[in-house]
Amino acid sequence: MKEGGEVISDVIDRSVLASLRELQDEGDPDIVAEVGGLFIKHSPEKVNAIMQSVENGDARGLHMAAHSLKSSSAYVGAMRLSALAKELELMGRSNSLEGSRELAQKLKTEFMLVMAALDVEINEQGKGRL
Repeated sequence: MKEGGEVISDVIDRSVLASLRELQDEGDPDIVAEVGGLFIKHSPEKVNAIMQSVENGDARGLHMAAHSLKSSSAYVGAMRLSALAKELELMGRSNSLEGSRELAQKLKTEFMLVMAALDVEINEQGKGRL
C-alpha cells in the first residue's frame, strides 16, 4: 500500500492544486477543500450518467455526461480521469460506442482513486490549518 502522498501524486496533478492555492485569499476557506468538496459531491452523478448512457447505448447522453466530467476532473487535477472522460465524450459525439463499456469501467476505477486521493488531500489540508 502506498502512502497517501504517493497515491495523490499518481492520481492528482499537484501542480493544478498548487495553482488553485495561488488563488486563495487569506482568511477564506481552503480553496482546494471547497473545489474538491464540490467535485466529490457532484461527480458521482456524472459517472453514473456515463455508466447508464453506455449501458443504454445513449451516445448523446454519454457525450454530455463525459464532457462535464472531463472539465471538472481537469479542474481538480485528475488528468487521467479527464483523459478517459474525453475519450468517452468523443465516442458519444461520433456515435461510435464500440469499446465504450470497457473504457467506462476504466473511468469508474480511476474515479474511485481520484475520490480517495481528493479525500486525503482535503483532510491533510484541514489538519494543517488547525
